[in-house]
Amino acid sequence: MKRWGIFWLVCGFTFLTFLGGAQAQERYPNRPIELVVPMAPGGSNDTSARIYSDDLAKALKVPVNVVNRAGGTGIIGATYVAKAKKDGYTLLQGSANSIITMPVISKEATYDPLKDFIPLGHFVSVPSVFAVKADSPFKTLQELIEYARKNPGKLKNGAAGILSESQFNMEVLCTQEKIVIKTVPYNSGGEAMPALLGGHVDLSTVTLTTLAPQIKAGKLRGLAMTAKTRHPDLPDVPTTAEIGYPNIRFSTWFGIFAPAGVPNPVIDLLVPTLEKIFKDPEVGQRAIRSGFTVDYKDPEELRKFVETQMQITEKVAREANLIKK
Repeated sequence: MKRWGIFWLVCGFTFLTFLGGAQAQERYPNRPIELVVPMAPGGSNDTSARIYSDDLAKALKVPVNVVNRAGGTGIIGATYVAKAKKDGYTLLQGSANSIITMPVISKEATYDPLKDFIPLGHFVSVPSVFAVKADSPFKTLQELIEYARKNPGKLKNGAAGILSESQFNMEVLCTQEKIVIKTVPYNSGGEAMPALLGGHVDLSTVTLTTLAPQIKAGKLRGLAMTAKTRHPDLPDVPTTAEIGYPNIRFSTWFGIFAPAGVPNPVIDLLVPTLEKIFKDPEVGQRAIRSGFTVDYKDPEELRKFVETQMQITEKVAREANLIKK
């Protein structure tokens, strides 16, 4: 009888332990979530994450900490998330750089965007801008190109990372026009912009969000942007397509991804929560005021978007001899 008593006591303890573990799982989230921005503070990737992180924290009732893990134009942060514990407490603020461009063109990106991440939702997009200082002699992109043709390698372009979309657009232009413009890579657009203002580079090709305030303030001059149409706040800045460069079209975008393997109940909670936040008018207005275009895509739409953009990027990268693999 004594043995049976011990047996049932062990069974009861095991059951309670299992039940407690199951309940703990059901209570996701019950501790802070790390939202990884794979770029340095101050750029559009960082800015867009902070637009909605507080709202996500309120909705989930736990802190959502925006953590910058910069390096490799997004590779370091994306790799960190891909290898993180599959519990939903580490998420990636993915972008064109970390999810599309770098996996296509860099051998350092060892992750597969379509296999190693679960798309949760696309938030916003933002074009890149070719900009110079307001006192620059270049009034148009064509004038800059003509100068570069006569002075190969003399101009320096400030980009948001090595082979980021901002350098990518410049490389496509240089290939098409057979000119040489040196790119100086910074850790983010937030670092490239003051370098331009300080005269350390001659132009910059980072995002509208980063450059627009300085263009509006009259400190910088926009020569062209990679949008489909002119931006209402900068009606004098033409699109690259309308001045004869339809292939210079790489913009950036931001959405959230979880590492592959996160349990379905966690994904089923995060997806509708993010959709509600991304579609919230107040959140949208904050994004618009910061220069973004709100462009919600659900997980399946985001997955298809990534797949298509990788194919386009690879084609253009091969033509511009940018693939490093």
